[in-house]
Amino acid sequence: MSYKQVLASLALALTTMACAPSSSPFEGAMRESVQTSLSWRNDTTGIWETAGWWNSANVLTATIRYGAVTGDPEVPRVVEDVFEKARHYPLGADSTGVTRYCDNFINDYYDDEGWWALAWIEAFHLTGERKYLDMAETIFRDMTTGWSEACGGGIYWKKNPLHYKNSIANNLFSLTAIRLHKATGDNAYRDWFQKNVDWYTRSGMINTDIYQIEDGTKDDCTPNRDQHYTYNQGVAIAVLAEMYLLTDDRSYLELAGKIADATINERLVTDDGILREMRPQIEDSNDGVQFKGIFIRHLAFLYDITKNPAYKDFIVRNAESIVARDYDAATRSFGCYWYGPFHRAGAAANACALECVIEAYRLTR
Repeated sequence: MSYKQVLASLALALTTMACAPSSSPFEGAMRESVQTSLSWRNDTTGIWETAGWWNSANVLTATIRYGAVTGDPEVPRVVEDVFEKARHYPLGADSTGVTRYCDNFINDYYDDEGWWALAWIEAFHLTGERKYLDMAETIFRDMTTGWSEACGGGIYWKKNPLHYKNSIANNLFSLTAIRLHKATGDNAYRDWFQKNVDWYTRSGMINTDIYQIEDGTKDDCTPNRDQHYTYNQGVAIAVLAEMYLLTDDRSYLELAGKIADATINERLVTDDGILREMRPQIEDSNDGVQFKGIFIRHLAFLYDITKNPAYKDFIVRNAESIVARDYDAATRSFGCYWYGPFHRAGAAANACALECVIEAYRLTR
């Protein structure tokens, strides 16, 4: 079945579902935005138009989550289409005119690789297809080449040359490691996880004065200050929660809770309690447009462990704001400012908000 046939089949399924009665205030907009998202995919490369390379890994993750929550039988076909087409992705021509490719989702940025590895782990859990887990393992092996004893450990953000040790690359490395351990039972992944978390918790990038995650380290290995992004908070709380699950040491869970609480109660919210970035322009930037959905994804994971009602309430309140203030009926998509008004249509912004709406739908059914 071609991708266009898959899309047509999914559109029919969504239309049928939309005609059925629903008691959820989130379901209609959620299903419509998924259909819109799939219409934005490039039929040749497999990834999403108006979304960058790493963003597309997160758009895929949102699609997989939608499939896991709703049981939509068409989603696995979309996942396979992305896998087969994007695994040999054209990057453009070099100075001699020869096309360069990104093969097996490996490029010059370790954080990009982490997003794709985590997406394929989720694809494995959704479908049971071993090829997705094999791909995640292939990507992780490349990520280990970023490890260095400089600054006491950790992986770099960028290769060729190696540059900048930061929170997102290292927390994605840790999260990929522990989830590969859980999926495969291979203790080598557990060892990488514990080794990197031990280094990261000593790096100073967890600012315990305000319980926020700093972006990275300076050349002298001391942490940057005052660069707080929602996605850094989210991936960090997931790593700490996973460390708690592995060790049963509640100090990790308590630290994750303090970071989550600081984020949703005072640091990165509007006066109405709606998630935002420190500066509005970040939310509409090529990278920052994706950040908030990543935070919600991992806050929902923390909620599933703690059952803290404040986390559920926060997710639902934000989803209500998205549907009421940040949904555009003309394009059937969500925008980047969850507190409104709708700004413009784009695959990354739509998927970012969709992650919150999916979790609210799941938690209120």
